[in-house]
Amino acid sequence: MSLPTPVREAHVLAVVQEILPATGLAYLTDERAGSWAVTKSTPGCGLTQLQPGQQVDLTVAHHDDFSVVSAYTPLD
Repeated sequence: MSLPTPVREAHVLAVVQEILPATGLAYLTDERAGSWAVTKSTPGCGLTQLQPGQQVDLTVAHHDDFSVVSAYTPLD
């Protein structure tokens, strides 16, 4: 099942808080204290390349009722 077409996309600067490689998840927080998650299937460098405290550029797809990270790129 695919997601509906986003209403808009935006870039969000976030910091990696925790990486859980066994479950395929990484949790991040943005500058407004918003919480985000990326999974092992989210397009990006791969969870093994992330480290706590690392800054990441998130591409966020905003839909009418929810927002989801559609891609990520480490910045440092």
